[in-house]
Parts: sequence; C-alpha cells; structure tokens
Amino acid sequence: MPNDYGYINARIKMMRTQLLGGRALDAALGAQTYPEFLRLLSESELSGDLAGATAQGAGLPELDKSLSQNFFENVNKVYGLADGTAKTEIGILLQKWDLVNLKSIARGLTSGRSGEQLQESLIPGGTIPMSTLQTALQGGDLASASSALTLTGHPLASAFREGVAAYNASSRLLDLEVALDQAYYRYALRISRNTSLRRYLSQEVDITNALTSRSLRGSGANPALFVEGGRNIDAATFARLSEGDPSGAGEMAPILEAATPEEAERTARIMLDEAARNAAAGDPLGVGVAIDYLRRKEQEIAKLRLIGRGKYYNLPGEQIRQEVAEA
Repeated sequence: MPNDYGYINARIKMMRTQLLGGRALDAALGAQTYPEFLRLLSESELSGDLAGATAQGAGLPELDKSLSQNFFENVNKVYGLADGTAKTEIGILLQKWDLVNLKSIARGLTSGRSGEQLQESLIPGGTIPMSTLQTALQGGDLASASSALTLTGHPLASAFREGVAAYNASSRLLDLEVALDQAYYRYALRISRNTSLRRYLSQEVDITNALTSRSLRGSGANPALFVEGGRNIDAATFARLSEGDPSGAGEMAPILEAATPEEAERTARIMLDEAARNAAAGDPLGVGVAIDYLRRKEQEIAKLRLIGRGKYYNLPGEQIRQEVAEA
C-alpha cells in the first residue's frame, strides 16, 4: 500500500464520482413515497448495502444501518489505500468521528437515553471499533464508559476520563465535550505536518471556539473552555467573544452574528464545507483530496437520512427540502 498521494488521490477521485450528485438527491427528494425513495437508492451506487433496508417489514432502523454500513465501507476504503505518513494523516481525519462518538456517548449517558437509542447514534467510521463503543455503553454510566475506553489506549481515552471528572465537578456537559475537543486538536495538530491538513484543522478549531464562545454569552468568559490551535480566535479574543464583545471575530463573525443557535450551526457547516473544498483545490497532491471526499461522503449520508425520515413519515416535500438544505 502506497505512501504516494498521487495514487491515493486518483482512487479517491474515482470514488467521488460515485457520490450522489444534485440530480440524484433531487430525484430522492421528489420521491412520492418511502418505497419509491428506497427504489431510487437501490438503483444508485448504494445498492449493495440496502438489502436490509428493502427487506419485508424493514423500517428506519434498517435504513440507518444500511447507510452507516455504506459510510463505514467507504471511509475504510480510503484509509486502506494509504500507508506511512499518508495513513497517519488520513487517520487523523477518521478520529474526528471518534470524537463525535465519544460526545454522543457522553450526551446519551447523561440524558438517560436507552442503550439501543445510544447505539443508533454512533457513527461507524472512526478508529475505535464499534464493539468497544458498545462495551462502553453497557455499564450505563460515565464511569463505566471511561473504564472501558481506557483499556483501548486510544489518544482520546484519557481525555474522556478527565472530561468525566470535570463534568462530575461542574455538572456541565460542555466541560466534558471541550476536554475532548482540546485533546483531539492538540494531538492532531502535533502530528500533522501537512500544510493543508493543519489549515483545515485550524479552521475547525476556530469554528469550535466561535460556537463555544457564542454559547457562553451572558455567563462570562471561561478560559478553560478555549481550544488552542486556531488562526482567527486566540485566548484573548475568545474571552471577549464570550463576554459579548464581537470585535476580533474575523472570519468567524457570521457564526457570532447568527440569529439562532441552529443558524450558527448551519453557518459552521457551510464554513467547513468550503474549507474542505479549498483543501482539495489547494493541495491536489496531498491529503486535501481525502479531506474533501470524506466531508462530502458524510454530508451525503446525513442528507439521505433526513430524506428517508421525511418520506417514511410522509412529511411535506418543502419541509424535507428545507431540512436537507440546512444539513
């Protein structure tokens, strides 16, 4: 397996042609019924993973499982193309889903959701095996989850443990989530040497800090919640933004100026989409192509989940289109 992005990116570009484009998504949105939606997917590149979703008596859980399986297969195909430095860099991108999954576990366990509901929220695509994540859920509390994760030796395991301690002291889930963010970006930025990867990660850090400072407005600045590694928001700017002073937000201003938290999240997603596209355009012989593909694949699956739910519950077409547009 190569450490040569020329070969890796040629393969990824072929995979990108298999993503559902605007016309295919429009056709899915235009389906009159849930069965018609499934039929259209069965005629696409996702057909090989849809057996469960199209079986007699299948419903949304089976659709989610099928879409997750497709995502998992494509993510691991990208990872399997690489070796050496390239594998390390692509592995950093995959660990972002470890970060998402650990946050989902924390949110679920602190909200009293059932184990089945929690498992459905996990994304098979990171570097922590799903069996390990399921074991972390079985104890039903944060302490048990932390113990299970510690045995893996994963870079985020100790951060999860420290985050649980912070949550126990403050009863604020944000403290746990930021501990995970800080650990992930500290690790990722330390070992990533590729310019486009560092630039993309720095953009993610700025967006994370902008969203956190926005959520803190009115409650005062908290330096412990700042994540290092961004280019637009330093610690002093983070403190001002958290106190309600919007000066110095730079490129992150649209997030701070959004009318609602939902609009801020949507703005953040648009920024990340653009950052991924820029990474591919600016680094065609490096990891930028993988950054863009993985982001596009993630968005494709998220939109198909929304369309599927809308068709299953027979929601108005315009409502589904609005939700997909905001995804």
